[in-house]
Amino acid sequence: MVKTVKGQVSLEYLMTYGIAIAIVVIAVAALYSMGVFSPSSSTVACSPCFSKFAFVDYSNGILVLKNGARDIQSVDVTCTPDTGTNCTVSSTTIKANQKFNITNIDTTGDISVSISYTDVLSGLTHTDTATIHN
Repeated sequence: MVKTVKGQVSLEYLMTYGIAIAIVVIAVAALYSMGVFSPSSSTVACSPCFSKFAFVDYSNGILVLKNGARDIQSVDVTCTPDTGTNCTVSSTTIKANQKFNITNIDTTGDISVSISYTDVLSGLTHTDTATIHN
């Protein structure tokens, strides 16, 4: 006489895959509670940013940058689109590793900021550009 074990097989199937599904659900719930699936609310102020200057901070139309390893002079700043208030740089001569400000940047939309300068050592003129996101 052969006994049927259908009930036992069904129970083993449910236990094996039920536990696996429960582990997946718990893992997804843990990731969700940590905010992995939520997009970040903070935005990057400068992207793409300058290649020759280090971004320090930006707020309310004032951009703070740090110069690279070379002294520069004849610094001029242009902001696009120009909304009538010309952006200005705090100094036209900036020493190596010195912080400087660019002010009067429009506080709405994406603004392209171009810095033209002359390297004191080589005498060559360069331009560096970044986009500020408001």
